[in-house]
Amino acid sequence: MNFAIFSDNRRAWSFISAAFGIQAAGSLFILHLFRMNFTDLRLPVSILVFGMLLGAAFSVYSRSRELGPWQWWIPPVLYAFFIYSLSDQSYPNAQPTVSPKFFHPAEYMVLTWFLCVGWMPVLRRGRTFSFAARVLCTGLLFAASDEFHQSYVPGRTPQVSDVFFWDLMGIALALGAVLLANRRLAACPVRRGEEQP
Repeated sequence: MNFAIFSDNRRAWSFISAAFGIQAAGSLFILHLFRMNFTDLRLPVSILVFGMLLGAAFSVYSRSRELGPWQWWIPPVLYAFFIYSLSDQSYPNAQPTVSPKFFHPAEYMVLTWFLCVGWMPVLRRGRTFSFAARVLCTGLLFAASDEFHQSYVPGRTPQVSDVFFWDLMGIALALGAVLLANRRLAACPVRRGEEQP
């Protein structure tokens, strides 16, 4: 199977770098929209900027293939730290113009896309159900752990609905999109000279 985005290491890391960069820009927009201080989001934005720079560095490193499959777990782990860092405070001075719940699906769509990158070898072996189950379980377990983590943060209240509605919505949308794209691209002939991550 050939998943076009991941058929070339440089292209894959360029997409990863862009995803972190877009999230960093989005976080700064939310900072302005909610009239928050930069210090409120300094750590989360720093994690995103680091992910963007790391992705850019890997995209120019011609021998990233030699690093092995562990490299594809860097993005989901970094992004998980980003989500944890957002959940680590209650933002009492924020003035939200929309419900923060709406950001859950967006965050978990990106996390799920990164998880798909990590679990891609399973999909390449043609084990679609196993791939989907692993991505879904990993995403839900992380979402549940983040809600548990919030129970220790003053001003935060963990909610099961966050996991099984908002977070699951993002996970399902991203996983569905990846599986649909893979199904459509599986019929395409593998282009010669493409490097498999």
